[in-house]
Amino acid sequence: MDDILFVGDVQGCVAELRDLLRAAGFDRRRHRLALCGDLVNRGPDSAGVLRLARDLDALTVIGNHEVALLEGRRTATLDEVRAQLGAALDEWLAWIESRPTFIRGDGYILVHAGIAPGKRPEQCTREELTELRTVDGQPWFDFWRGPETVIFGHWAQRGKVDLALCKGLDTGCVYGGQLTGLWWPRLEWLSVPARRRYFERA
Repeated sequence: MDDILFVGDVQGCVAELRDLLRAAGFDRRRHRLALCGDLVNRGPDSAGVLRLARDLDALTVIGNHEVALLEGRRTATLDEVRAQLGAALDEWLAWIESRPTFIRGDGYILVHAGIAPGKRPEQCTREELTELRTVDGQPWFDFWRGPETVIFGHWAQRGKVDLALCKGLDTGCVYGGQLTGLWWPRLEWLSVPARRRYFERA
């Protein structure tokens, strides 16, 4: 397995995920897909994203939208996800529940949101790993000292973050932005545009 393609928050935008895999020349025999969490909710086909992730044996961490689904929270869009999963809902919830909150690899840590200052990911709560953006008004990544590079999503308003030790991949596809990927370890970025805006930001 040569390179890993990390991809930011897909949120049900399966057509754009397929667009990105095509643009990247992704080959499942030689490459590994890794998703930053928030595979589901707000976009048109959460079930399709989950199926593709499982089919490609993607590395996947839990995002805050997966947490919301697991906790049974009721919103119109989460109810739509449940409807899409239908009779297979419990099976998919078990699959999602089995995803880790972070993945440590060769020189990287994959997490949905961030790592609390002064902590290693093992010391963080699920809430920190899936929700964190700022600490005392500063981005959490201002405090990260490595040595690993943290690859994360969750912050569409912030957009792409390209620092030496922190790479932010959420570029707001579901809001009509882009779906962004990063090849590891060669640190080559690529993006595809959203086909349309699926959800209005509050």
